[in-house]
Amino acid sequence: MKISLAMLVVVSAVFLSIVPRQAGAAGKYDGSVPMICSASAVTECEPGRRCQPRKAEHVNLPELFRVDAKAMKVRNLEAEKGRESPIRNLDHANGAMVLQGADADRGWTVVIHEETGRMSATVSADGEGFVVFGQCGLP
Repeated sequence: MKISLAMLVVVSAVFLSIVPRQAGAAGKYDGSVPMICSASAVTECEPGRRCQPRKAEHVNLPELFRVDAKAMKVRNLEAEKGRESPIRNLDHANGAMVLQGADADRGWTVVIHEETGRMSATVSADGEGFVVFGQCGLP
């Protein structure tokens, strides 16, 4: 299972690095079709401490997730049963799609640039916060 997950991560990373060059039309990442996003950098912050880089898996965040704006769901592609989180708010502003939701004791916001698929996100809970950067691609 670890080998197949590693292969999925490698194939996804290669795919996602190619996608932005192919995305010529504006608004390809506007939520009209589902997309797969990869978290490439995660930073964890706690009150009174310095923010530290972390791996998504070490702070219980998905490294790969599927965004389906039409179905209003974000799905963790690494969880065994494909854990989903509902999108509670979706908006478009200045060329970006903004998604918001909550899962368990964490609230989250994901912003996806509609032309390039670049992604940034924040996740917060009681006494902790995370900033995530990555890339979304069209399957």
